[in-house]
Amino acid sequence: MNICSTTRPPYVEIAVDARLSDRRATLTYKVPEQYADAIDVGQLVWVPLRKDLALGIVVEWTQPPGHDFYRVRELRAPVEPAFRLSETQWRLATWIAEETLCSLFEAASPMLPPGVASRAVEYLELLRAPNEAEREQLTPMQRKLVERLEQNQSMTLAAARTALDSSLTTIIPALEGRGLIQRVARVRHRRAPRPDEVEVVRLVDGANPPPERAFRQLEAYEWLVPRLRARPDGILPLATALRAEQVSGRPVLEALVERGAIAIEKRAAPPPDPPERRFVQLTAEQTVVWREITAGIAANPAQGFLLHGVTGSGKTEIYFRLIAEVLERGQSAILLVPEIALAGQVVERATARFGEQALVIHSALDDRTRYDNWTLARTGAPVVVVGPRSALFAPLPDVGVIIVDEEHETAYKQETPPRYHARTVARRLSELHQAALILGSATPDVESTYQAVQGRWTTLRLTERVGQRTVDQYGNVGPMAIPLPEIELLDMRSELRTGNSALFSRRLTDLMAGRLANGEQTILFLNRRGMSTFIQCRSCGAVAECPFCDIPLVYHRAGERLICHRCGYRIQPVSRCPECGSDSIGYFGTGTQRVERETQQLFPGARVLRWDQDALRGGVSHEDLLARVQRHDVDIVVGTQMIGRGLDLASVTLVGVVNADTYLHLPDFRAAERTFQMLVQVAGRAGRRAAGGQVVIQTYSPNHYALISAATHTYEQFYREEIAFRAKHGHPPFKRLVRFLVRDRDNDAAERRATDFANEIEEFILAHDRIQGAVDLLGPAPAFAVRVRGLYGWQILLRGDAAPRVAGALRIPPGWIVDVDPVSLL
Repeated sequence: MNICSTTRPPYVEIAVDARLSDRRATLTYKVPEQYADAIDVGQLVWVPLRKDLALGIVVEWTQPPGHDFYRVRELRAPVEPAFRLSETQWRLATWIAEETLCSLFEAASPMLPPGVASRAVEYLELLRAPNEAEREQLTPMQRKLVERLEQNQSMTLAAARTALDSSLTTIIPALEGRGLIQRVARVRHRRAPRPDEVEVVRLVDGANPPPERAFRQLEAYEWLVPRLRARPDGILPLATALRAEQVSGRPVLEALVERGAIAIEKRAAPPPDPPERRFVQLTAEQTVVWREITAGIAANPAQGFLLHGVTGSGKTEIYFRLIAEVLERGQSAILLVPEIALAGQVVERATARFGEQALVIHSALDDRTRYDNWTLARTGAPVVVVGPRSALFAPLPDVGVIIVDEEHETAYKQETPPRYHARTVARRLSELHQAALILGSATPDVESTYQAVQGRWTTLRLTERVGQRTVDQYGNVGPMAIPLPEIELLDMRSELRTGNSALFSRRLTDLMAGRLANGEQTILFLNRRGMSTFIQCRSCGAVAECPFCDIPLVYHRAGERLICHRCGYRIQPVSRCPECGSDSIGYFGTGTQRVERETQQLFPGARVLRWDQDALRGGVSHEDLLARVQRHDVDIVVGTQMIGRGLDLASVTLVGVVNADTYLHLPDFRAAERTFQMLVQVAGRAGRRAAGGQVVIQTYSPNHYALISAATHTYEQFYREEIAFRAKHGHPPFKRLVRFLVRDRDNDAAERRATDFANEIEEFILAHDRIQGAVDLLGPAPAFAVRVRGLYGWQILLRGDAAPRVAGALRIPPGWIVDVDPVSLL
């Protein structure tokens, strides 16, 4: 259809991938006649922007732009392969743009085809061959380019420039003007790598099993035989075998090879195991929860549930049953995990359960695999998409359920534009699809629980751990309930008074020695992020706090100051405790390397593994470290947050928290909540297979409600204390926050910029009577991480229900980061 024959004007407003002074601004472009039928609202297109080519999304058709009519440039072409946001995606993108105060293109960017920005290649295509008269009018260089394209029909712009040894700056526009050629940008993905050869295990025909005295070999052999015989190809990846609890390490398998019982050889990677079709019997609690979910969804397909289940209570089985029902109805499902590297076990279980219907989507996949999975999701075939927060934006036409596992995790907050929270976007997406939403956690976010108390969610509880299956006296097979681990709070002030200034209490040391003697595993956990330290009295436990904000002051070596990172209050460091007069002032911040070193000195024969970011460098992965722990190649694991969640380690019976106070006293109103959550989560790693798990929490603040609640497994007690604290100080969920952050190479310049902008905000508030009293202006103050990559940071906070509305109305100077509803003020 010719565009002139339609009622639509030949101009469009486009949201461009570029920084503009106004985030809501769009640019006007003319639609070339040959693309009239290929362009519509939501279409992804290439447009000229200054001297470059930029991506853009068509927002609307528009009239000619008045006096600038002759300066309007033509859009280049639709993106190939063609992509257009669906109505649901378009509505979600516009909502995200207003919710997070970003541009429309930034809001839509997570929904675009993978690699579209980084893999774009510009091509030249021949539209038609010139007739003889036209050919005579061409310049020699124009004629050469046309002849090249007559031979190839299309070629990349780079190849054309190389072939003709010319930049073609004037040649291409001239030929475009004659209607002979066109420029098209296509997304070109890297080829998927060849399937690597992997080591596999196979049985040797006619071999005898190992004797009973070689019990480890016999255990591994008896585990291997039925699985290898059940597979059509008769082989199993060696890595899969080594992850099994019954296979205690590669030396055991190599011993079986020497006996001639099995063979280990290299082959092309075998296909994955078929999906599990086994029936899993639910516990009584799981049955009640399952019935409530199905009844709730029957009454309201977009019902929201907060599934509060203790660690190991079987939340994943509830997720999988719900996903299976959705797939049977012909709909798709989304299962979010906080971080793909820490959720490998969930991903493995989903793949085993749903086979090829399970699609893993995340940024670490190779280009081709990621694009293929994205394309398959777009076809409408029923699938379950598993991945971190970006999996929310898979192009699924019909979603039946969205599940956010470990919904309390801060990893669900995007730290670059668009700065959305996956939990909030999941709620909006469930409304658009009329899909059920399940938020699951052993330690729900305080704001999620508050919403449930207010009636927005339906709360479901699982209070018992699910253990191994047993047979009762009547022959019935069912899961056995396992008690939660025993948790002890160790007062390190008492240790100091009795002469023990070491890193470990006597109690923890004795328990570690006992676990080593019994061949059991221990986790030593550091609840820290490695930033600036806080100051605490080691005699009485008092922490230096801001008198106005009730949050800890942070020690800054530069300038020798204690600073409040909320209001800017500052004092000189104290040499004596103002509470008890003691000079036992501690500057806290212990690293994993020190814990590892002292553990090895204390237990020279122990196999100690440090599991932190440093340990993951040099090609070592989470999976590698996890396999070592599961094979029992390790006695003691030393680590930070990454070992405190999501891991199901059968032989870990002791968890020691080296110092629970390090996050507790950071200057963030969520510090108590983060401490409680992390302690409960890491405690959940102990005793997951049988009773008898123990947890020791070392602290100088044994009377803090977050620690007492964690030690007694009483979330309700913690919630009551925390919500009262939030209400007293006007923290979320009672008031909303917007954080403005600016960085500059010069600290004084950063402070001046922050002061000037704070003055502008104050003037704006004073000029609008309706918002006075509805929003508080806090700061400017130094950012907690004052200097990052050579840049000094200063921040401003807006607090109040009107804060997002005020922030959206401000003219924000260039260079400022705006974060609506930040999950952390550090």
